[in-house]
Amino acid sequence: MMRHLVVALLVVLVPSLIGPVASAQDATPTTTGEAGGGDRTDVRYVLPFGPDGLNRGLTATTEEEGICSYPSSAALDRPDAWDCTGAEGQIYDPCFENPFIAPDEPGQVACFDSPFTTDVVVLTLTEPLVRQKEAPDAGMGMAQLADVSIDPWDLPWAVELANGDRCTLLGGTLTVVAGQTAHYGCEDGGVVFGEVNHVRPLWTVNYLAEGDAASTLVDVVAAWS
Repeated sequence: MMRHLVVALLVVLVPSLIGPVASAQDATPTTTGEAGGGDRTDVRYVLPFGPDGLNRGLTATTEEEGICSYPSSAALDRPDAWDCTGAEGQIYDPCFENPFIAPDEPGQVACFDSPFTTDVVVLTLTEPLVRQKEAPDAGMGMAQLADVSIDPWDLPWAVELANGDRCTLLGGTLTVVAGQTAHYGCEDGGVVFGEVNHVRPLWTVNYLAEGDAASTLVDVVAAWS
């Protein structure tokens, strides 16, 4: 009788000790409202390649030759992310290298417009990648333009917000309004001003919806690198 009681207690306790388990294919948790709607931000990494090549679920819309000469200015947290140029001079950023390519074979990268699409451009490299490079710092991308030092997670590649909008880091010339830089453009027409506040487990951003007269503080459900 005592043995049966111990087994029953273990069945009850084990799930609560392990906690929720998520896979790479799990959808982003659904949340509603603005700041204060969840426990912590879900940090995610894009991994386009496996041992057998491009991962299932991704579609190579274009395959061409190219070169990757600079670290990515979009995925600042990734040492395997690059700013690349295609055969026709098209700029792609970020492009993530294939770690399963043999050293004596041409390198390969998959380039994304955002983490919210399954379409990629695959480049076969005509020049080897520079394997040794410095960690992201003020000498890279937008940080260099602003002449400030940032932590890579101050500006993740993309964010999904608790209000349902999804925003991707902008490149090129950035807009400054009320002394704040619009770092992200969002699918619903909104923008994110300033950097991501990731001091607490649940990150927040200063979000201005299209047509609104004032920005609001909104939770970051997921951040992508």
